[in-house]
Amino acid sequence: MTINLNELPRGGTMCLAKAGLGIGGTDTATLSITAPNGAGVDFIIKGILYHKADAADDLSFTAGTAQGLLTKCLYLVCLDKDGTVSTVQGDSVLTADLTNGVATLEWPTPTADTCCIGAVKVQTLLAVNFTAGTTDLDATSIADTYYDLLCVPVAPLTS
Repeated sequence: MTINLNELPRGGTMCLAKAGLGIGGTDTATLSITAPNGAGVDFIIKGILYHKADAADDLSFTAGTAQGLLTKCLYLVCLDKDGTVSTVQGDSVLTADLTNGVATLEWPTPTADTCCIGAVKVQTLLAVNFTAGTTDLDATSIADTYYDLLCVPVAPLTS
C-alpha cells in the first residue's frame, strides 16, 4: 500500500476536552470554564495543538448586542492560541417561530484563528431583553443552556 502525502488531512480546528462551560462565579453576567477532567482544555487551531491549563471564572462576553424579547440566541465561546476567550453572537430568533417550526437557530461562525469550545443558548422570558455581559445569566427572566463542543455543529437547533 502506498500513502499519497497529498491526500493526508491537513489543518483542522476542534476542541479535544470538555470545557465545562457555565455561569461565572462572582459575576453572574459572565461565563466560566471548569474543565471536568481537572487538567484544562486541549484544543487544535489549524492543526496545531494548544492547552488552556487553568479553569477560568468571570469571563466576559466580548461580542453582543441587545437580544430582543421572547427570543433565543446562540453565543459561541472560543479560545485563541494563547487561551484568550472570545464570544460570537448569533442571530436572535423568536421562540414562537422555533416552536412553530418556521425558523431554526443557526450556529454563528467563529472568528478567525480561534477554536470554538462551547456555546450558551440564551432565551429571554417575559418582557425582558438580554445584553451579553450586562444581564445576569441566572436572572429569573432568562433561561440558559450550555453546550461543550468538539467543533461548531452542522445542524441548526430547532428548539
